[in-house]
Amino acid sequence: MMDARTRALQALIRLRQTEVDQAKTALAEAVGKENAALDLVEKRRALIESEQERAVSGQVSMDDFRTWLPAGRDAVEQAQKALSAARQVSDQAREVLIQANAAQKAAQAIMDRRLEEEAETRARREQTEIDDLSRRNRMG
Repeated sequence: MMDARTRALQALIRLRQTEVDQAKTALAEAVGKENAALDLVEKRRALIESEQERAVSGQVSMDDFRTWLPAGRDAVEQAQKALSAARQVSDQAREVLIQANAAQKAAQAIMDRRLEEEAETRARREQTEIDDLSRRNRMG
């Protein structure tokens, strides 16, 4: 039968595991957004290269390309800013997960020590009972 302290530790471990699960979910979402932001940066850079190739090949005029290029560069810059922000969110989510894992492991370590102490106490009681029975048998 579990005592109140052991039940409280089990509840704490469940709570910590829930926090770990939530942190993993948040990290997965953050990494997904970071990857999407990275894809957008790459697409916008590729668009500049594509437009430049079109201008060089004569498909569009160089004047049109020069007129468009600042907007293309601005789009890349905005995408890079969004990527930077997404990376910060991912980094924060990683830190939250690291902390949640540490808290969960600490709670589990406390529980493990508690269970070891209980096992040692039971073993000592059993040994005491065995010793008492042996003494009674020798006396009798």
